Amino acid sequence: MKIEFEPKLFFWITAVVAGAFGLAFIFGPQFMYELIGFSSDADGYLMVRFFGLMVLGVSILTFWARNSELSQTREAIILMLTVCYTLMTITHLLVMFIRGPPLLTNVWLWIVVVLHLSLVGIYGYFLIRDWKKVRAL
Repeated sequence: MKIEFEPKLFFWITAVVAGAFGLAFIFGPQFMYELIGFSSDADGYLMVRFFGLMVLGVSILTFWARNSELSQTREAIILMLTVCYTLMTITHLLVMFIRGPPLLTNVWLWIVVVLHLSLVGIYGYFLIRDWKKVRAL
């Protein structure tokens, strides 16, 4: 008996985590921004709120896709998530190494990086595993 993982569980996890982060960025931008080691002015916090709307959109998209069958649409969503989390990880690491010790020692920012790297691995697995099956549809 072969057990095969499906992306449904990870879509749920992404929807919940992204929803929590999105709402936190929308309603508590200063707290969230300072939690991960940054500080800004009112314009910066407005940009953080807009980012929160985007993250909330990802949450809604993954929630709607949670029960989707194998298709090109599901593959496109998984590809989008893989690319986005890869780019966010690269951006976080670059900023952390450019800014130095204040960000390199921020535990919350490292948790975000590990979360993103985990999701890159998980969604990358689904992308590679289902590549031929999607092409055969």
